[in-house]
This record gives sequence, C-alpha cells and structure tokens, in this order.
Amino acid sequence: MSYTGSCLCGEVSLKLIGEPSRSFVCYCVDCRKGSGHLGQFISQYATDKVAVFDKNGTVAEYVVEQTKSGHPKRKQFCKRCGCTIRTLPMKFNGEVSMVRQSLVDENFAKLAPQLAMFEEEKSRYTEGAKSEYL
Repeated sequence: MSYTGSCLCGEVSLKLIGEPSRSFVCYCVDCRKGSGHLGQFISQYATDKVAVFDKNGTVAEYVVEQTKSGHPKRKQFCKRCGCTIRTLPMKFNGEVSMVRQSLVDENFAKLAPQLAMFEEEKSRYTEGAKSEYL
C-alpha cells in the first residue's frame, strides 16, 4: 500500500510507502503553534519510506531548537503556501519522518490516529468550551 498527497498549493508532493509505524494526534506546543489549531494529526514513517517531490525547490526548513525531548527537530515546509510537509526529529538522526497525514489525498480513514500525545496541553485550551463545538 502507498499513499500520495501534496501541500496546499500542490507545489510539493509526497508518496508514503507502506503503513506508518504509528499514527497519532499531538497537542504539544509546537504542533499547536505550527498548525494554528489544537494539534496535528501525524504518522511516523522510516524516512526511506517517504518520498518528497520538490521540482522547483520550494521546500524550506526551520530547525526547532527548544523541544521537550531536548533534541532539535527539522521542520520541512512549502515556502510558497507555508504548509508543513514533515518533521525530522534529530533524536532519531533523520531516520524517522513525522508526516502530516492531513496531506494525504485518499484512504485517509486507514490512517486513523491510535493515540494522543500531550493531551494535557489540549485541555488547557478547551476548558470551559461546550463539547458540541470541539
């Protein structure tokens, strides 16, 4: 099985080979700020199972130095539309890619999250909110 997808503007596309080692929702501060929402839906792949196609050189990178793990992570994004493509946690020396599953075009339901990370962070922003709006 493989999955294909692209950034918002379509300038960067990707192909994911096989199934992820895990899929999760992350509510950490970085994911919240990076998405402009409560968190991000992420799947973890071995980097050699992720092909990123960037024929016009629009992928840029930002290194997040302050992380909970103490290891920097490289955030790759499309500099045209700003869409995050993947994050490479340096804790794993670039061998692991955290891919934004919302970029996948088809079979999205097969990649449902199996767990939530930093869920206590989510509650800081949803306390007092009516559940019908979450």
